[in-house]
Amino acid sequence: MSPITLPTGAAVAFGGAVGAVVRYEIWHWRDSPKWLLINTFGINVVGCVLLGAALGYLSGREATVARAAVIGLASGFTTFSFYALQGVTFDGAWKSVVYIVVTPVVAVVALAVGALVTRPAVPVR
Repeated sequence: MSPITLPTGAAVAFGGAVGAVVRYEIWHWRDSPKWLLINTFGINVVGCVLLGAALGYLSGREATVARAAVIGLASGFTTFSFYALQGVTFDGAWKSVVYIVVTPVVAVVALAVGALVTRPAVPVR
């Protein structure tokens, strides 16, 4: 793997910042627990479609900076899109299936463990 150039790194950073801001704004369109899940689901699906379409379009083209910006944008918008990209492009079908199935299970368990470990014993006021 070649080292990241300044233009490529800047494209990833800029794309990631834009994606994160857009995601934040979408989360706040309807601020309720019901809409949070619907918004997050929509963000994940749209992010995957956009990343797939953009990388498909850029496939075989010399567009390193554009590809970096698209990956940054999609990853800032939804990390799920990059997870899906890794799952479908990994070399080895069985390992891809294991990765796709195990990652969300382990991630949810890790989140629960992190929350339990850091939760105060006495409620904070």
